[in-house]
Amino acid sequence: MKQKNLAMLGVAVGCGLVAAVAVAKLSAGGKAGPETVRVLVAKKDLPVQTPLDEKDMDNLLQWADMPKNFVPPDAVTEIDQVKGKSLTRTLKTGNPVTITDIGKLTTLIIPDGFKAFTMKCSPVDGVAGFAKPGAKVDVMYVEKTGTGKTRSAIILHDMLVLALNMVNTLDEKTGTAIPQLESVTLAVSDTQAKLVALADEKGKLKLVLRGSNRGDSANQAKNSDEIEWLTDPFVQKELEAPVTPAAGPKFDQVVMAKKPVPMNTLINADNVGEFFTTTEVKTAPEGVVQNPDDLKGLYVVKPIDQGQFLYKSLTASAATTVEKPAESEKPNVAPTPTPVVAEKKKFPRFDTIIQEGGTSKRIIWLEIAPDKWKRFDSEKDADDYKPEADAHKADAEKTESPKVDQ
Repeated sequence: MKQKNLAMLGVAVGCGLVAAVAVAKLSAGGKAGPETVRVLVAKKDLPVQTPLDEKDMDNLLQWADMPKNFVPPDAVTEIDQVKGKSLTRTLKTGNPVTITDIGKLTTLIIPDGFKAFTMKCSPVDGVAGFAKPGAKVDVMYVEKTGTGKTRSAIILHDMLVLALNMVNTLDEKTGTAIPQLESVTLAVSDTQAKLVALADEKGKLKLVLRGSNRGDSANQAKNSDEIEWLTDPFVQKELEAPVTPAAGPKFDQVVMAKKPVPMNTLINADNVGEFFTTTEVKTAPEGVVQNPDDLKGLYVVKPIDQGQFLYKSLTASAATTVEKPAESEKPNVAPTPTPVVAEKKKFPRFDTIIQEGGTSKRIIWLEIAPDKWKRFDSEKDADDYKPEADAHKADAEKTESPKVDQ
């Protein structure tokens, strides 16, 4: 019985060994993972000129296994390659450190009397990365004016490049890390910094790399206020503007009463169009109202007849009050009868402006009878007109005997 149990145990162990060997073979025959390389990467975002001191190395960098096709050809693989040096560009978290990313431990040296100013710059605008620290460049500015035209100018000359900020971007096809220029730091004065900041907001900036022969007359530095603009020469010249024909005679607008306006009438938006209209005259009389809207909120302090021009003196901000004279104490005397005075007849009238002798003249017309108008050269003559005087004059002319030659 014991021998039978031992035989069964041996069979089970054999089966287990066979299964283990089969699993090992299957695992070995499966697809292998990507080949990796152990490289040094940034542990956090590190700005340009960051010193790589040995005591801070654990806080700045760390080792990581990266797919071989993602690793730059000059990636750092030994820690001794970075000790005691500084970064020549900005590194983002996880970016591999390359030999071109590190250099001699230096600090940003700014010339006396200048300040460091950083401006955004693409690889194309930055001369494809050839503008290295220590190089001299000119700053070109391009803008589109309010008229739609484009113009450009060199606004700064012979500027010193202090530093470049480079970042890695991955090629979508190969996955290779490619350094790209992101910004440039220049040595500038206060005035130059203001000029570049303003230009960066209004238009586009580009760098122009200067040659080593800075003594050439074509490369002499110029003052920042000597800006020579070049307007887009590729735009077709605009056609000459058509000649506008001479305008006709200019007339003034004046306000005139459409109908009689009682004294102390308050003019507002509801009735200004009811009482007043406008007409055109060659020259507006002095003191006449020219815009009906100017009357809103004012009182008419004197009665205005139909067709009469409205003068500013006929309006006020408050109504006119007629004060009655104080009654003095008088003895009891029978009152003297007041003679009945016939009310003065009012005639329809209108004003007009005529030209006589090269000057404008105001004429007042009264309708003294149906379809019969009489001309007056002043408002006083029109107000003082008495029809009975004309009738008396006509009677006198009829009764006057004709003269007989002796």
